[in-house]
Amino acid sequence: MQLLLEKIQNDDDQQSFKQFYQLLFFRLYQFAYSYVHSKESAEEVVNDVFLCFWQKRKSLDAIDNINVYLYVAVKNASLNWLRKNRQAYTVPIEELKADHLRLVPNPELMLITHEFESHIREAIEQLPPRCKLIFKLIKEDGLSYKQVASILDVSVKTVDTQLYLALKKLSMILKPLMPVNSSVCLSSSNEE
Repeated sequence: MQLLLEKIQNDDDQQSFKQFYQLLFFRLYQFAYSYVHSKESAEEVVNDVFLCFWQKRKSLDAIDNINVYLYVAVKNASLNWLRKNRQAYTVPIEELKADHLRLVPNPELMLITHEFESHIREAIEQLPPRCKLIFKLIKEDGLSYKQVASILDVSVKTVDTQLYLALKKLSMILKPLMPVNSSVCLSSSNEE
């Protein structure tokens, strides 16, 4: 990703920008959707953020963490969109929904049967909204606890607690589906 950013900043490389956009769009779209609850509006918000990103490409080296920067930009753009559309209220994090969740494929998950994957998705959908959003940002989008805390404007301890609760609930829901000899091993590392 660093190479793409360098090409975008130094060479005005539109192909690198397109790759960068494709790499991050879906995650940022899901995040925007959790605020605006509209597919078209979420897409508009994310595209506006990427347009601004392209326009400010010459100053990318001033950004410490591009992931956190983009998530915060999408959050702020989503809240601005809500204000402009006469829904001028702050959405409490408890009311946010992380719809359109998907499990990111990796070799380990590819071994899981389609049926078990459906059970996992159903279990994730049963999580409380805050737990589901934090679970998605950490486990699916790969953000750190500190990044999620910064994005959602909560403490790292809150993120840790919510992820712990999410994993505990998922473990309880999925335990009956596991063979007698195995146990569901969902871990929460205390990352900061």
